Amino acid sequence: MFVGRLFGWVFLITAFVTASAEAVAALGSGEYIGIATADVLTIITGVTSDTPLLRCPAWLTMAIVGAVLIFCCRKKKYKVSFASK
Repeated sequence: MFVGRLFGWVFLITAFVTASAEAVAALGSGEYIGIATADVLTIITGVTSDTPLLRCPAWLTMAIVGAVLIFCCRKKKYKVSFASK
């Protein structure tokens, strides 16, 4: 559970960094080219892939994956109906 939450937070931080990089690139002079998820995965793993899902913006894909990981790996509170008082 801890590792899943840790990876979720890493994905959210990566989403924040890539969104910031896209904002700086959009405000700069010249032609604007967004950062695709395939670009980030190629940098991390070294393997290139061209599927439709990987053509989405990197910040969006990383934020969704991170939020889902954090939600699925959260600490669960169990209710005990016959608790001793």
